[in-house]
Amino acid sequence: MTTSFLLQLNQFYHAYVSSFFVEGKLPVMMDLKLHHTLHVVDNATRIAQGENWGENLSLLGQAAALLHDTGRYSQLKEFGTFRDQDSIDHAVRSYDIVLKKGWLNPLPSFEQTVILTAVRLHNQKTVELDPAVSVERERDTLYKICHLVRDADKLDIFRVLEESVGKKDLEKHPEIAWGLPVFQDPNPEVIQCICSGEPVDYSMIHSLADFVLVQVGWMMNGLYYATSRVLTVERHHLEFRRDFLKKLSSSPEIDSICNLATEKLKLNYS
Repeated sequence: MTTSFLLQLNQFYHAYVSSFFVEGKLPVMMDLKLHHTLHVVDNATRIAQGENWGENLSLLGQAAALLHDTGRYSQLKEFGTFRDQDSIDHAVRSYDIVLKKGWLNPLPSFEQTVILTAVRLHNQKTVELDPAVSVERERDTLYKICHLVRDADKLDIFRVLEESVGKKDLEKHPEIAWGLPVFQDPNPEVIQCICSGEPVDYSMIHSLADFVLVQVGWMMNGLYYATSRVLTVERHHLEFRRDFLKKLSSSPEIDSICNLATEKLKLNYS
């Protein structure tokens, strides 16, 4: 992977995105996803720097971050929603599009596999690699890039919620948070999963409070890299969610979970 190839990949990606323009510009929600993607690339770059990665590994991570949500545009156009449960698995759609377009064909086979695997697995509960990848060095690289994209994605999902609340975009575009009911107590199943450190099945998310609490759960157990946790603390993502959740619900579980998250972030802040 070279810097020049990454620049070319950016050109391919933006040309593809431009095919969804309507009257010379992207629809609002697609534009949100494009900006999300660019922020995810930036987060991936910051994490790689913080973890002291070499240039090639960092470039692979940036490429995977760029392509991770390629399927979001056709998903929204076909189904009118970003909610995978009501449409298609956007990570699989992203994988299929990138593979079909052949954008990665000039790369060595293993580098293609790394990027495509990170794209396909970025939204899964856990990273489960193909058992056929038995070489330890190769598995290590796959894990690193998969977790990089997942962390970078989560960090920007934090930003998207905060900016959407601040600009009152959630009121104008409730689909940002899946159109969930706003003023409703959290689902006890969601609370139980978060407190026990288990991934939350998205079918359990019934309200905006659930949606936000899942993000708090990521801060407790879902960020792989120390740099990601440092950025979370420095950007005050947890404090924002505590304040916002209290506007959505009077459940005492909110403070309990946020206090637990505070302690875990302190332990992992390094």
